[in-house]
Order: sequence, then C-alpha cells, then structure tokens
Amino acid sequence: MLTLQRFWICFELCGKNGLTNHAAASAYGFLLSAAPVLLIISFFVSNALAHSPELAAEILAQIGFLSDVFNVGDFFSNFQSQVNPGLAGLISVIPLFWTARLCAIYIQRGLSVIFPGSQSNPFRAAALTLGLGFIIILFVFVVLLTLVFSSRIISVACLTLAILVCYRIVPVNPQKWKYIIPAAFSCIFFYYIFSIGFSLIISPDRYNLLYGTLGRLFLFLVNVYFFFFFFLFGAQFIMVQETSEALLFIRFRQINDKPQVKKWDMLFASPPLPLEKFIKEYKEGELIFSQGSLGKEVYYILSGKAGVYLDDECLNRIAIIDEKHFFGEMEYVKHESRSASIKAETTLSVMILPRDLYRNILAIDPDTDRKIIQSLSERLRSRNKQEVS
Repeated sequence: MLTLQRFWICFELCGKNGLTNHAAASAYGFLLSAAPVLLIISFFVSNALAHSPELAAEILAQIGFLSDVFNVGDFFSNFQSQVNPGLAGLISVIPLFWTARLCAIYIQRGLSVIFPGSQSNPFRAAALTLGLGFIIILFVFVVLLTLVFSSRIISVACLTLAILVCYRIVPVNPQKWKYIIPAAFSCIFFYYIFSIGFSLIISPDRYNLLYGTLGRLFLFLVNVYFFFFFFLFGAQFIMVQETSEALLFIRFRQINDKPQVKKWDMLFASPPLPLEKFIKEYKEGELIFSQGSLGKEVYYILSGKAGVYLDDECLNRIAIIDEKHFFGEMEYVKHESRSASIKAETTLSVMILPRDLYRNILAIDPDTDRKIIQSLSERLRSRNKQEVS
C-alpha cells in the first residue's frame, strides 16, 4: 500500500511539474544529438579497430535503433572519407561533441525542476554538461558492443548504471543511494514493460507502409520519449522517497478537507502507515500542554475538539479548535514557549508532527501555510473579542 501511495504521488507530481514537456524536450535533444553521436562513435571505432575493419563494420552495423532513420552506411563512409586521421581528426570531432551536449542540457533542466537548488559554480554546470554528453556517447558505444556479442543483460546493466550516475551527479545536493537504487530500477522496469507492450500493440510494418521513414522516425521518438519520461519519473520517485512523510501527510490532509471523497482518493483517506507513529489519543479533560511550557511539535486534530486557555488551571477558555485544524504552530513561528494551555474538550485524537517534518510540509505545500494563517487569525479574533467583553 505504501509503495502504491508513493507511485501515485509520483505521477501526480510528474503532471504538476510538467515533466512530460521535459521528457519531450529530452527526446528532441537526443534526436538532434543522435547524428553527431554516431559520427563520434564511428570515428573512434574506425581508428581503434583500424587493423580489423571487419569487426569495425560489424559493430557499426548493429545500430538498429537508428538504422531505420539514417542511412548508416553512407553516413559513416562519407564522414570517414572527409575526416583527417590523428590529431586533426580528433580536433574535427570536438565540435560534434559540443553539438551532442544538447541532450545533456535538457536532462539537466528536467532534473533541476525536481531537485531545485542554487547552482553557484558555473564551472560545475559546464563540466556536468560535458560529462553527461560523454556518458551518453559512452553508453551508446557500450550498447553497440553488447549487441555485437548478443548480450542484452549487459546492455540493460549499462543503461541502469548510466541512470544511477545521472541521478547521483546531476542534482546540486547529491541524493542518497538508498533512494537512487529503487528509483533506477523502477525506471528500467516501467520502461521495459512499456517497450514490450508497445511492440505488441503497434505494428512497425503498418507505419512503414503508410509513412515510410517518417513512420519509423515516429516510432523511434515514441520509445525515446517514454524512456525519458520514466527516467524523470524515477528522479521524481527519489524526491518522493526522501520527503515521503511530508507528502503523505499533505495528501491525507487534502483528502480530509474535501467535502466529497472520490474513489481514487480512498487510497489516502486513512493516516498512511509511516504517520501512524505520530498519532496519540487524549481523554476528555486531559491537558495536552500548559502555558509557558517548551515544545517544538505541532499538532493536527484527527478527531475531537481541543480548548485554548490562557491560564494553567484551564478556567478561561478563549477558543475551540475543531478537527482538521492545527495547534501549537505559533511556537514554531515565534521560537518561544507555549503561549496558551490546550486541553482536550472531548476524546481527542491528534497527529503530533515533529519540527523537521512540519518544516518540510510548509516548504512543499503552500495550502498548509494558508490554512494555518486562517486558523491563527480565527483564534486571535476570538481572543480579542473576549478581551473586549
């Protein structure tokens, strides 16, 4: 259930953050980078295997995922005939490598939406872009080698490794491996499930017959687009795991505030499992905390009512706090001792939120901020009325 809740939140955040657009941009960048990447690979393969032209030709012939879009044979032969060997050839390849960075730039932009942070070092950003471009070229080259030796397992392993590296090095604040590894495997799992289903539903022969090369290009772009979507989905899953408790509470509170709950909202209708440890019950008349006491926790009422008092004996009640409202948040804002005493007016069930968790909730969800401000305003208004009377 917890995994299902996290994946559901992940898909919601993917739509909210516009990751479908970033996936499309990354696929577009990959298409623009594809030709330069092929040229770079052909240059190094041809020079590295100059004494084994048959093996070089076999490796280059394995580029099945682009052979339908480009005439790979003419592509390589024309390039190799025009590029000088040695240092001059290497210098001529550098501008192509610069062009191949486009995909890396779009990947960075997509991940920056998920992992925002100030990029104070421009050298790191430039080095990261070049590094990602190199990883893309290296990955394609390794995949070609594995295709030659018919080792699909190695190909999948290399793709997983490339995803792990991107998740680790691209964010300004490095993420933890315990979040990165499940996210990378989720990306691979969903992508290959999609690829298998897509190949079973869509007939390439039909698109080739109707659209020719354009149809093959379309099918290629669809596969690339969904790879980048699941890649960004995995990155979003890292963030969801890291802030899981805050996101689950926000979703739970939002569902509780709705007058009518839809069927799919029932997934969050009860307090999620990680939040159950914060739930505490109070009997009617029991004191929750007294005025002047120290405390950093913030309380959210699940059921029942709490009374606000300005004296330790709880005789002068100034307000009633109903369920689905917070209390104790003023001390979080002011960093002072409790400004009032709180007593359970009925059997009371509350969720006691630690300071760090409450801080994450406010940072993620502006609606919680507005609700707290509204609740504080109502309590201050009630207190002012009592002072006037």
